[in-house]
Amino acid sequence: MRSRDELTPMQQDLLRELGNIGAGNATSALSTLLGDKRLDMVVPEVVVCSLPDTMGLVGGPEMVVVGIYITMSGDADGHIAFMLPKDSALSLVGILVGMPVEELDEMALSALQEVGNIVVASYLNALSDMTGLKLVPSVPALAVDMAGAVWGAILAGAQITEDFITVIKAAFQVDGTSLDALIMMIPEADYFERIFSILLGTEAGE
Repeated sequence: MRSRDELTPMQQDLLRELGNIGAGNATSALSTLLGDKRLDMVVPEVVVCSLPDTMGLVGGPEMVVVGIYITMSGDADGHIAFMLPKDSALSLVGILVGMPVEELDEMALSALQEVGNIVVASYLNALSDMTGLKLVPSVPALAVDMAGAVWGAILAGAQITEDFITVIKAAFQVDGTSLDALIMMIPEADYFERIFSILLGTEAGE
């Protein structure tokens, strides 16, 4: 397993730039979904972090989150998680339905699953446009639980070949309401090698 420290500065910058572009696409898609409501995104923080550090980004393993999980196939394989703290998820559903929401019932979970699907698909579209790779998302799965349990289940279903992932930390403002979210890219074998080879003209190990 390769560690984050084995990435060159140029490779880390490239992953952050891909994250920024993906976040921009995801924001545009979310803005369209919200219709006439004003959506502002704080400049996203894109972090290339080691797997042990990921729990700190979601507020710790006991933070209750909504996790939408999608597998990526096509010219490259991988996994993407879109995670929101429960309070942000409730606020987002409330904005979508136009009234306060206090519980994540079946309707709310369905709405969040669709939001996750749109956000992740738009993120993959940005990667496809930049790399020319065909990246196909699966039907999204959704879970509401403590972050440690959700993240553990996601990692158990992924074939982890790297000790690092790309994390987009996004903060949104919608009509004065703050929403926090994370988009996490979990690659499978050769994903980063293909990205680096296409965009940098080198192999990942060079």
